Amino acid sequence: MRHGFKAQAERLSISVREDLGQGPHDPLAVERYAERLGVVILTFAELEISAASKKQLLVADPESWSGMTIKINGLNGVLVNPEHAPERWPNTIMHELAHISLGHVATRVDVGPDGILLVSDFSQDDEDEADWLAGALLLPRDALRHFRGLGQSAEDIARDFGVSRQLCEWRLRMTGVDIQLRRGGRLTR
Repeated sequence: MRHGFKAQAERLSISVREDLGQGPHDPLAVERYAERLGVVILTFAELEISAASKKQLLVADPESWSGMTIKINGLNGVLVNPEHAPERWPNTIMHELAHISLGHVATRVDVGPDGILLVSDFSQDDEDEADWLAGALLLPRDALRHFRGLGQSAEDIARDFGVSRQLCEWRLRMTGVDIQLRRGGRLTR
């Protein structure tokens, strides 16, 4: 990850919320953000995918993917794996949107028989940046510090922000919020 990217992502999270008319501690309106980027969130019902492809993606190997970016006639769409838990979907969508907003270029692109481009692989640095930006957009460090300082658990924050507990715990750990609050005597657990 490039130097200064984490701080840049936190600032972007604040800016995106301001642009969407949301407060710094509000859960991000994921669909509105996607719309702002000109990205459509797709479902399998909206795509013309063969029965064999659906079976491969949803039955035979549903754990091999969480989401993907699809380009159809120059339009970006994000497809989420419906077999994964719904609380995981916002992070999956935001991860794909992060790649798009950061202008990441895939290292490999697959083209389906119907001409749909499936963006397949990014460099590890790009994946790390997309993970970090998605997390910062969904759970800004300042909001985590605020709600943990009020005594909320990771589970409470995750529920209130509509994300998985695992993502919230990862953000708390990676941002050092709990360590900061413990040192200041504001977190006892």
